Amino acid sequence: MSIVKHLLSLKTFDINRKGGSDMQTPVMVAAERGHYDVYNLLVSEGAELSLTDEYNFDCLMLACKGGNMSIVKHLLSLKTFDINRKGGFFMQTPVMMAAERGHYDVYNLFVSEGADLSLTDKYNSDCLMLACLGGNMSIVKHLLSLKIFDINRKGGFFMKTPVMMAAGRGHYDVYNLLVSEGADLSLTDEDNSDCLMLACEGGNMSIVKHLLSLKTFDINRIGGIYMQTPVMMAAARRHYDVLDILVSEGADLSLTDEGNSDCLMLACKARNMSIVKHPLSLKIFDINRKGGFFMQTPVMMAAGRGHYDVYNLLVSEGADLLLTDEDNSDCLMLACEGGNMSIVKHLLSLKTIDINRKGGSDMRTPVMMAVKKGHYDVFYLLVSEGADLSLTDEGNSD
Repeated sequence: MSIVKHLLSLKTFDINRKGGSDMQTPVMVAAERGHYDVYNLLVSEGAELSLTDEYNFDCLMLACKGGNMSIVKHLLSLKTFDINRKGGFFMQTPVMMAAERGHYDVYNLFVSEGADLSLTDKYNSDCLMLACLGGNMSIVKHLLSLKIFDINRKGGFFMKTPVMMAAGRGHYDVYNLLVSEGADLSLTDEDNSDCLMLACEGGNMSIVKHLLSLKTFDINRIGGIYMQTPVMMAAARRHYDVLDILVSEGADLSLTDEGNSDCLMLACKARNMSIVKHPLSLKIFDINRKGGFFMQTPVMMAAGRGHYDVYNLLVSEGADLLLTDEDNSDCLMLACEGGNMSIVKHLLSLKTIDINRKGGSDMRTPVMMAVKKGHYDVFYLLVSEGADLSLTDEGNSD
């Protein structure tokens, strides 16, 4: 408040000027972040509340996202907003936005004001679906009590049912309530993901255990946007407990996904040491096999993401550090993008990689990659090791 007050006192700012990536006014920004004192001050200084941003959000919608009841109440009291107007990228009403963010008080206020709960958004999501994403039990219970929603209707960008959405977000109480109300657990979404797969992404053990207990799911079925098994999805999202129970139930760890990534690769990307150690201990993976969209080895993936513990473990297990990926990037280049100094220092100490070699889709040197990613410490280290700063890439950028 002190900063805002000082800036306003200078009388040099247009209080209604739009800016930022969403082209919002100051009062819109305050409303979306739930800063009531700032919002109130701006209103007292003449902030225009009828404007909309680049995505057609108005102040009321942004306030519903922010969840501050005082701001929402003030805006409603003005009687200038259409309570059922759709806006934003997904073309949602204010009550939809409150439901998706789990703001029960705001949601309840809109219901009392006559908000239409039967509307759907741009991707055909209804209030029940959005509430299942938000995870607020009170909102979900109220919507189910209305008996106006088809509990198994599919909607949203990926055409999921409410129970799929709850499972994918790990909202066990909501999931359990929907099951008790007759939710169909056998359905799949647009990408052929089933409830078990989505639950493995969400990471809630209670949901996963319940679904496994039904004995109706093929634990090794492939689905989802990347054509992965449930255990792959658990590995990619660092859910060790979920992975462990799937393995105990007979999950096949030798399968690969659409990009030819195996469980070891996915675990290396995710940086969960427990998950990485488990597949390594099985001795069924070729530690130097290339996979993924860029045809990289597990150690390349770890280096490119700056996961030193995983990188170090793979090196101790005999990972080959001299291999290159599909774009001719080597481990040093990838490590310079990842920005982990310990990995870069280790690779430089080996004296086996040309510090000025060009690679990657843009044919850049390691030091160029460090600069591009803003890794100053890595840049400085490479310069001290003799990196040539006069070189240019494929597009002639230096």
